[in-house]
Amino acid sequence: MPLGKIALSNIQEHTIMAKVSAEQINAAMEAMAGEGQAITVRALRERLGNGACLGTISKLLQRRKAGAQRQIAAAAELSPVLQQAILDYVGQELSASHNAHEAEMNDNQQELMDLASENERQQELLDLQGGELETLREELERERQVANQARTDLAKAQLRLEGLPRLEEAAEQARMDLAKAQFKLEGIPRLEEAAEAARAELIQAQLKLESLTRVETELAAARLELEAEREELGETRAELDEERTLRIKAQQFIVDPIFKTPV
Repeated sequence: MPLGKIALSNIQEHTIMAKVSAEQINAAMEAMAGEGQAITVRALRERLGNGACLGTISKLLQRRKAGAQRQIAAAAELSPVLQQAILDYVGQELSASHNAHEAEMNDNQQELMDLASENERQQELLDLQGGELETLREELERERQVANQARTDLAKAQLRLEGLPRLEEAAEQARMDLAKAQFKLEGIPRLEEAAEAARAELIQAQLKLESLTRVETELAAARLELEAEREELGETRAELDEERTLRIKAQQFIVDPIFKTPV
């Protein structure tokens, strides 16, 4: 097999990836929510298979969280009684959700490490493909030199045919040289097509590397947001504890005088 075909085959083998649709990812999130499981990027990827794209999963999960936050914001417009009921419910759920947030943070840290490994693997793949492309370019240059020599040989052969019409042996040799030169020229377009295909695949690999870098940045930002949410949950818990203490004191202030009043 020619070197160009071997290099092209290696590039094609490295760029084959499985596809998972957004509908499948959303369906998996709904199923996990119905089962009461914590919805994280890592858990979704394990449920869908390792062929799922981490960037797509992360983007859809952030979109779902944003929708949930909008629903919470809408609850602020309810009556004080309903708001108090919601606050009581949130206080009860804070403890249960704390472990889920911790697990999600750990998953995000693992995902960052996985993305870093994937980033390194893609960089190694780019280096490998760059070397293969350089080899193709060198081979193409050699073939072009051969083609130039073939054209020169073709011109010489034609001159020999024109200058030696009476010498059959010389004419036969010139025909053979002409056939060889034409055969070499016919092989040049195929090599150029292989090189063009390799360039296109190298561009696709570079785009994938850029996408992975963006996803890594988004996950880092998500990690910072989770830390902020964790601090906010701690503050909310403290406020709820303080409010509960005030209610108890208020009840004691109202009830104690009743029992102490003489009959």
